[in-house]
Amino acid sequence: MPSISRRQFFALTTGACFYATGPLRAGSARVAVNDNGIAIDGYDTTAYWTKGIPRFGQSGHSVNWSGSDWHFTSAEDANTFAANPHAFAPQFGGFCTRALSFKKIVNGDPEVWRIHQGKLYLFARPVGGEKFDESQDTMIRKAQAYWDTLS
Repeated sequence: MPSISRRQFFALTTGACFYATGPLRAGSARVAVNDNGIAIDGYDTTAYWTKGIPRFGQSGHSVNWSGSDWHFTSAEDANTFAANPHAFAPQFGGFCTRALSFKKIVNGDPEVWRIHQGKLYLFARPVGGEKFDESQDTMIRKAQAYWDTLS
């Protein structure tokens, strides 16, 4: 039997899994993780600010925060995150901002991102970022309204 990734599963079911299992629970369920339980597919969330590009982290530079392991490219980046995770963690736990604005739960792709008003947003596909560019505040407001219903 072939296996599929979590991202592929969510893309195929377009959120049906969420509706079948009920609301998100506190802790790691509020963070987009890969099949190994690593937040945002193991990308270094500080790199968006410090390097201006997404960078894949290493398990040797890890911080456990919000019930999930976050990987970083260096000990310095891990320490920076640990000192102020809210400043660097993606909004909505790394789930796709556009999907949330449509009341769907889909992991964001760390390669598709935007920083808006000092906050990091991830999107499942490039079109999500493009639509975000057209109306950031409206999409954020809709995503936040739905996010606030999840507990």
